[in-house]
Amino acid sequence: MNTAGFLRFSTFFKLAISTACIAFAGWLTWSASAQEKEKKNPVEISMRQKLEACSKVLEGLTIEDKDLVHEGTTTLTALSKAEVWQVLTDSDYREHTQTFRSSIKRLDEAAQKSEFASAQLEWLDATKRCFDCHNHVRADRASKAK
Repeated sequence: MNTAGFLRFSTFFKLAISTACIAFAGWLTWSASAQEKEKKNPVEISMRQKLEACSKVLEGLTIEDKDLVHEGTTTLTALSKAEVWQVLTDSDYREHTQTFRSSIKRLDEAAQKSEFASAQLEWLDATKRCFDCHNHVRADRASKAK
């Protein structure tokens, strides 16, 4: 084999090894991510989806992108109607859920009218509603643990 042929073979061999290593690393990452998701319960998965939707809303408000806000609020509304969301059945919990949905609806309506200052205030209200509900759930669990 001549020098030029050897260099081409060597370059091809290095490229093939590099590609195989990258593919293997990608597979390991995907495999670890899949295993991690399997360990999470449905509520944890739902809350992670909620956080991802919240990120879209916040980004949309920051760059004044009403479509991104709408995408996030639509996801949040759908998640709030999912069975996995219903972790409690008391009237306070139902009220927290309803006020959250109302806040999200007002937020989306303001963003769709390009009233981003109002939408930002509604976002703060929606975030407060999240905290209120999470506090309620923790208090309920603490009282049952006694």
